[in-house]
Amino acid sequence: MEDIRAHIESEIETLQESHEHIKRQLEQNKKERLRKCREAGVLDHWRRLQKDRATLQRTRNNAWMRNNTATKSVDSGDPVVDGHPSNCLSNEDDSKKNEHSHRLHQDKSIDHSPHQEANTAEHPYTLGQDFHNDYSQHFVDTNERPQNFIRNTSLVDRFSEYPKLQELISAKEDVVKATASLPWALQVNLRKYKLQNLSCKFDVIVIDPPWEEYCRRSSVTAFSARDVWSYNDVANLDIEAVAANPSFIWIWCGNSQNVSRGRQLLMKWGYRRCEDLIWVKTNKHMKGSRNVNDGEVLQHTKEHCLMGIKGTVRRSTDGHFIHCNIDTDVIVSEEAPYNSTRKPEELYHIVEHFCLGTRRLELFGENHNLRPGWVTLGCDLSYSNFTPKAYLQQLSMNGRLLQSTSRIEDLRPKSPPPRDAQRKPVVQNTMYHIMPPMDHAPPPMLYPFPMPLPIPHPTMIPPHLMLPPW
Repeated sequence: MEDIRAHIESEIETLQESHEHIKRQLEQNKKERLRKCREAGVLDHWRRLQKDRATLQRTRNNAWMRNNTATKSVDSGDPVVDGHPSNCLSNEDDSKKNEHSHRLHQDKSIDHSPHQEANTAEHPYTLGQDFHNDYSQHFVDTNERPQNFIRNTSLVDRFSEYPKLQELISAKEDVVKATASLPWALQVNLRKYKLQNLSCKFDVIVIDPPWEEYCRRSSVTAFSARDVWSYNDVANLDIEAVAANPSFIWIWCGNSQNVSRGRQLLMKWGYRRCEDLIWVKTNKHMKGSRNVNDGEVLQHTKEHCLMGIKGTVRRSTDGHFIHCNIDTDVIVSEEAPYNSTRKPEELYHIVEHFCLGTRRLELFGENHNLRPGWVTLGCDLSYSNFTPKAYLQQLSMNGRLLQSTSRIEDLRPKSPPPRDAQRKPVVQNTMYHIMPPMDHAPPPMLYPFPMPLPIPHPTMIPPHLMLPPW
């Protein structure tokens, strides 16, 4: 027995020594982390953050204990005074704590957004832990989407930290406004109207069909008399009659169901998909359970807009027709009001910044879609002022291409010149005021984007060759 006791005591001493060694090692690591934080200049900020978190957690715990104790006292029959059980804290202490909690929440130096409160836990934070943003849980609790907390999403302040890019965007906006004509509108039924009657080819085409998906989002539009277009209806549009070569097209496809159909439409009309723009929809001004669709596997908070190209262009030499890499393929803006399918205005800026062609067409437009320099067709327009003769006359005065400036050419991103020495040199003319004749098509240009692979067609297997399921 003495040997066993001695062995146990020696093991205990060994464990204590190991514990002390681990404790010293942790203290040393903590000091090292504190030294690194002090050198990085974030230690003071971290201490203030920890203090605010601890204060907020104490306030929450006190409120939870009062509510829990009051509930238990009422259930057990204990006397209650002024809404609080007699065995709890006094009313004076409660008023002080409530006043402290009120001051805490009124303090503007403390951020009560989910990225501050989501990590609040009962255990204290340590320097070795990371801070995580639980926006998904906040969406489950409040229906407030995570993208609501993305900062600087508007066109006004998006490039505030990038002066040159902000100057480039402003310069291009000035050029677009200076050369834009009046808005052209034509109230027609696109099911019956023939697009070749426009008597003009367009460099840019934007299509926003009234898909059936839009009607399913609202109980009002589901039973309304609004004209709903299927894939076959949209495919019957004679886009080839109004599409120039080269030209670009943008088609809104909704959430996800019509994205594959949108690619098929591009192929049918002679376009090749080159980009997929995403509209990330916020709901800062529309909070409520109606924004949550219980019939879907995942909550849809975005829409797709496919971009296609017809013909060929080259980034490095065709700067008179396209300016690449000025905008991004993500749009973050507020969702349209309930029972509305309105799309963000930022798409027009992306189109006008990218393509310098002034012949712009939009189908399925409404009054809010009318824009200077654009021809808008739709059955919901309130007036019509488009005539092919007047439009072509205005186009001949302003020109078919936007005029660039030397400052824009200095600021915009460019691709390196071609390496082929035998290729003819390109004349760098920053003022594109010389336009080709209206009756001649632009010269052919090479395609700068990767060619998509052809979609394989499914092969039907004869019934007598099919294998049994077992």
